[in-house]
Amino acid sequence: MKQKRMMLKVLFNFLKIIMKKNPFHGLLTFSDYYVDIAAQVATYFGFLSPSPKSVQIARNKDLSRICLLEKSVPSAKFHIVKSFEEALKAAKDIGYPCVVKPTAETSSYGVECVFNDEQLLKAFNFANSIIINERGQRREGKVLIEEYMVGEEVSVETISINGDCHVLGITSKGLTGWPNFVECEFSFPYKIPENTRNSVIDVVKSALNAIGYFHGPCHTEIKLTKEGPKVVEFNPRLGGRFISKMISDSLGIDPIKEVIKLAMGDSVDLLPKRNIGTAWSAITAPSTGFLKEIKGKEEVLKSSGVEIFILNAKIGDFVRKPTNNGDTIGYIYTLGKDAADARDNLKKAREKLQLIISS
Repeated sequence: MKQKRMMLKVLFNFLKIIMKKNPFHGLLTFSDYYVDIAAQVATYFGFLSPSPKSVQIARNKDLSRICLLEKSVPSAKFHIVKSFEEALKAAKDIGYPCVVKPTAETSSYGVECVFNDEQLLKAFNFANSIIINERGQRREGKVLIEEYMVGEEVSVETISINGDCHVLGITSKGLTGWPNFVECEFSFPYKIPENTRNSVIDVVKSALNAIGYFHGPCHTEIKLTKEGPKVVEFNPRLGGRFISKMISDSLGIDPIKEVIKLAMGDSVDLLPKRNIGTAWSAITAPSTGFLKEIKGKEEVLKSSGVEIFILNAKIGDFVRKPTNNGDTIGYIYTLGKDAADARDNLKKAREKLQLIISS
């Protein structure tokens, strides 16, 4: 903590020098890894920003769970553990299956559902071994053991302006890579029954209020359980992958442009200009091995509604069955008259692609 404060002081002094020659008027980031530092720098220089404390809580899953519990916002039952012995006690209290996750990672890295003590040991050891993240930042040696929440998962895309939370829409989410949680499909704007939608939005707004997040974009993940909507986690930024483009194409609102304006203190336009559907699918390897053959590429490109088709893997590349979002090897993006139509176009296009893997 002391070292972090010293580094912040050095950064502040460096930016003061930069600002004398090249003044800037706002600061933000679109990366999970830097939302904390961006909020601190913005606040230090008096720029509009979410509060550093709220970002810290949102970024750290253990702090989020504690805050939501204290404020009685529906969320997963959880324990914060530092040893396997503590993890065993937590799993016994929560019951199998349960979810093991690092407290401050992204892209579903190190997140796994376990069904017994043996799987718990393996998952705990992996999550606990992540002491340096992908950006070289040190993380605390804590692991979350959580209730496995049964139900469909969605995300709610919001932009808050001085405490006024604007809901851009709800995104459907498909997952693969079980027992890991790899995001493989989105559609927007996702239509759910009005009473469910109202409950979801109420929970999200209550959750944002609970952590004190009153200004800026947020991508909040929600499970639709039989007990009602429950918070999975916060991402104090715009939604990742293709979500910003999906919002832009669906509603005619460019969320990237608008949050930049928000950070600059300019007026923001969140009024929808159109209403169509969009969908996105990750392309992942069906098994681990070498990519031997790709079938159906031309058919995918000709498929109805396909706007973008990218396959980054080449014949001969080593690919693996996904365990986190980083294992994506391509994607398909479609449009439709609504989200359901876009999903249907996506499904038809995806079915035309076949990846042959050799071990």
